[in-house]
Amino acid sequence: MILLLALLALGSPARKADAGREHREKGLALEEQGRDDAAAAEFGLAVQVDPSDAIAQHELGKILFKQGDLPAAVDRFQAAVKLDEKNATAWYNLAYASRKSQQFALAAQAYQKYTELSPDDPDGYFGWAESLRQSGQSKEALDAYRLYIAKEKRPSEQKWVERSKEMIAQLEPAQAPPAAPSPAAAPPAGADAARARIADGDRAFEARDYRAALFAYQDAILADSKNVDALVKAGNAYVKLGHDEEAGEQWSKALQLDPQNAVAREALAALRERRVDLRRPGTRVPAPPLTTVAPPVDNEAVARTHYGAAVGLIRDRKYSEAVIELNQALSLKPSWTNALIARGSARIGLAKYDDAIADYLAAQKADPSLAAPLFGLAEAYRGLGQAERAAELYRQFAASNAPDAQASLKQYALQNAQALSPK
Repeated sequence: MILLLALLALGSPARKADAGREHREKGLALEEQGRDDAAAAEFGLAVQVDPSDAIAQHELGKILFKQGDLPAAVDRFQAAVKLDEKNATAWYNLAYASRKSQQFALAAQAYQKYTELSPDDPDGYFGWAESLRQSGQSKEALDAYRLYIAKEKRPSEQKWVERSKEMIAQLEPAQAPPAAPSPAAAPPAGADAARARIADGDRAFEARDYRAALFAYQDAILADSKNVDALVKAGNAYVKLGHDEEAGEQWSKALQLDPQNAVAREALAALRERRVDLRRPGTRVPAPPLTTVAPPVDNEAVARTHYGAAVGLIRDRKYSEAVIELNQALSLKPSWTNALIARGSARIGLAKYDDAIADYLAAQKADPSLAAPLFGLAEAYRGLGQAERAAELYRQFAASNAPDAQASLKQYALQNAQALSPK
């Protein structure tokens, strides 16, 4: 019932033509006050009412990016530039978010468009060069790095000029016929690749993009499995993402390679200190030896903890945070119907209707006796503008005899079905 009420709060009767603009203006005011969650909710409603509102799409993308939901931010920025191809800022934000989420080919395209609209801004050329390099387009990357060096005159940014020169030096040999190497003098290729990816990870970690940082550190480990620095930093990223067990594994591997590594040793000690048996709150788990695996936790209990937190966040309209909690719950308890329905509800709040539909269909498959997925599907299809399909789903919900189909919601569903049906 709680989840259906959350869904109900997201819907509303037919609005006037200017309703979307009102939500957008409310969102802008809230954003200026630093109330990002409330602003995101208003922008979400604005694009639900009027998907062609480029400003609302862009502003929602900015907040989603700040909240760490990079894929959703990319979607919003893509919608914004499609609606307003001359918005240079939206192109830059699309490029930056794509690069942060490791969609390097898309990032390169967006940076190129930004440089066309803002040819005097050196930042666009540097991002373009980095994205081209990371997408494997070495020749094009060389040209972009040289453009950046020619345009970058700011004293504070000369470190990036030096980095660009280093990248050019690395990429240029790849364009020439291979010379006979001196195996004894050259470091292993894997070590070079690992160092480069560790540097990428460090920048992402500093920007609090812990997922991108983890991907970079994992790449470094793949390139050089004995790189202690990469293992330690991967552990740090795992902790930031809430995966303590995986963090412990990385630090233990680092200590096996370097038993004197103080960073890994102290991190493991801190991890043990805060580890608590979730089945008996407040009771500490004995610290295991460094090389042992942590004792198993009660996945059911942990999943329910994440789910309970998510329901509260949905009530508070903190939908991005709710999705993160529900992802954790579903990773521990896949096909959990309540969690799937809740995530669908949160995703409607973010105007991610296709993702919401996927959740409701999965919930329907997991438990066909429930009516809640029908209601959620109706809301999602209405958000996508598919009125006829939404009306039919509302009717199915209203006709359901399932125990979770409350009378008040059935009446609401019938009203929506009538409003959406062709006259």
